[in-house]
Amino acid sequence: MVWKPGCLLIMLAAAAPARAETPVDLLFDEQDSVITATESQRALGQAPAIVTVITEQQIRDMGAHTLIDALETVPGLGISYPQDFGTSNTLTVRGLKTTEAEKTLLLINGHRVNNPYSGSWNYLFDEFPLDDVRRIEIIRGPGSALYGSNAMAAVIHVITNTADGLHSSRASVSAGNNGLQRGHITTGNNNAEQKVMLSLDASSTHGSRLPVARDAVGASGTTNFWRRQQSGFLSYSSGNWSLFAMQANKRRGSLLDGTNQIDHSTDIAIRQSVAALTWKQEGDDWDAELRTDADLFNLDPNWQLYGGALTVRSQVKDLTLTGRGLLHYRGWKKQEWTLSLGYDHIRQYGVRTYNNGVDVSATLNHNRNAVRQVPALVIQNEWSPVSQLTLTTGLRMERYSDVGSHFSPRFAAIWSPSDMLDIKAMYGHAFRAPNFIELYSSNNPSIVGNTAIRPETVDTFELGGSAHDGIWHLDSNIYYSRYNRQIARIAPSPLTINAGRTDLKGVEIELRADVQKGLYGSLFYTWQTGSNSSTGQKLPGVPNQMVRISGDAPLPFDTHLHGDVQWTGSQQRALGDPRPALAPTWVADLAMRTGNPVAGPSASFSVKNLFNHKIYSPLATPTMSDLPIYERQFMLSLSYAY
Repeated sequence: MVWKPGCLLIMLAAAAPARAETPVDLLFDEQDSVITATESQRALGQAPAIVTVITEQQIRDMGAHTLIDALETVPGLGISYPQDFGTSNTLTVRGLKTTEAEKTLLLINGHRVNNPYSGSWNYLFDEFPLDDVRRIEIIRGPGSALYGSNAMAAVIHVITNTADGLHSSRASVSAGNNGLQRGHITTGNNNAEQKVMLSLDASSTHGSRLPVARDAVGASGTTNFWRRQQSGFLSYSSGNWSLFAMQANKRRGSLLDGTNQIDHSTDIAIRQSVAALTWKQEGDDWDAELRTDADLFNLDPNWQLYGGALTVRSQVKDLTLTGRGLLHYRGWKKQEWTLSLGYDHIRQYGVRTYNNGVDVSATLNHNRNAVRQVPALVIQNEWSPVSQLTLTTGLRMERYSDVGSHFSPRFAAIWSPSDMLDIKAMYGHAFRAPNFIELYSSNNPSIVGNTAIRPETVDTFELGGSAHDGIWHLDSNIYYSRYNRQIARIAPSPLTINAGRTDLKGVEIELRADVQKGLYGSLFYTWQTGSNSSTGQKLPGVPNQMVRISGDAPLPFDTHLHGDVQWTGSQQRALGDPRPALAPTWVADLAMRTGNPVAGPSASFSVKNLFNHKIYSPLATPTMSDLPIYERQFMLSLSYAY
């Protein structure tokens, strides 16, 4: 039954001429370019990275409302829960899963939102609203040569709309099961001299309240993953100047409490405020940019522990100030040079701890105030010695005031023997600096910081190909990644150390068909495997294979239909865990929209897990039951553009 939707690709091909010229307004014309791979516009086949682009039209067609809705459609990516603590969503990339998704870097309009405290972004931005997102660019593989720390497994770049693309003001309301309510407003002004756009969003849900058969002490109950979020951003531009300001607030519960017991009272409050001011100037063969960013991260969690016997409130604030200059020069012998000089000043303050409402910061504080300074220099060269060959070399050099210097090189060769074929060979070195939890955590029975640890690293080799002919586009790649000096805690010790090595390898294949405007489909297959060098065991809790088939078609009366099916292979247990491997699963999603989203009324309806299959995320503790991920979820949205 999994493979039946594959007939969709055959029907798409049959509906098209044998050799069709692709009109300029087709979906994949916009999809086949990327900025994030080199920080300048490149055709997808000419980008020195393995890249997936999700466009605004795709987001609208698939009925994706949040960032994780969109990311789970990307080859090699998966959404699940951490294996060690059942607290939140996390991201699996190429067979690697971590608690905080800290080995992936999230950018929003070029601003890095990974916080210095935990290195993560998923607690706050996993449900970032997509109503005013123009495109999402995902680099699978290393990105530290341009972007520095955290860009080990992937770089995810969310690019929002600006007033340039604002056709009308818009308001929408949405409702779904599990008490889901949502409202969104977009407005602005687009004139020749000053352009401004404002986007506001709010939502709440009490969560699925899914059954938990056995927690860490054998008790049963339900998950407690309620969420309330408010977010908004302002985009302003005038002449060479532009301003982007964003505020994201979220309060949420937890699937289980901080000790993996049934949760009743966890209340995590997270806020992040961002402002970025940019000046740009373009010449005939050069362009320059000056940018300054400010980021205030505020975490105020009230964790339930031991089933409610203890509550711990562990507050922290991180202020990051960044300055950066960027120069692109294209005027010398078929080469483009990129030079970037930046400086980050990070200050952690307001660190407080309350146990059962009593301030114990003086004696039992969970962390400490800290300062981190990071100057960085990036040099990149793109050279085409002959018309069919492009060579990219790059190096980022930076010095962390607390953990030392690091150098991140990259190299790529792209050979294009014809207009329809690109072949890539790439190497990249990436790293992740220890976060403040890993350095300074104290008075915590499960995590003890260690100021002697050093950044963890990864070396990745990739070989990829891209072929396109009329309506068809085939992308494939193989990769090998070696993670060294990994930052970890080896049970039963809570001390954070550099330990061990992980080897990952895999194959990713994606076939797309773009038949005509609104009629398109895709099929991807992923095979991935990883092993721990210390034990020789394959990595537990991640699937070896994934298949996803998607199709979109226009219907009468200005209506559009989207459907997809994903099959996920079995997931192995950890060494010594007697439980059988988690069985393969498949899930179907459906979305339909009608009306013009930029003029007048429109509506959309989406269903995730259409057949309500039981889907679980594995937990590492053998005495616990696995966590159900989600049941059937539906949402109805009504919108009016004016």
